[in-house]
Amino acid sequence: MKDFETIKITTSEGKEMELKVITILKKPNEDKSFLLYTFDENAENVDIYASVIKNEEGSYVLDSITEKEDWDLVQKAIEELAE
Repeated sequence: MKDFETIKITTSEGKEMELKVITILKKPNEDKSFLLYTFDENAENVDIYASVIKNEEGSYVLDSITEKEDWDLVQKAIEELAE
């Protein structure tokens, strides 16, 4: 498995966590971006998480993906990464 860039995030409860960036997806023809990440790159089967990246008041915020079209884009990217 390749080395992933590590970034620190702060949860809404104020807890700091580290995550491993797998890739960032940009939605075609829109300003919407998605972060694909994991917490344990050394596991045999890596769990991949995805969030919308939002810019709020100069800070980046990870938010839930709520639109079906966005989930379809993310799922397709995850399938391609798994191959």
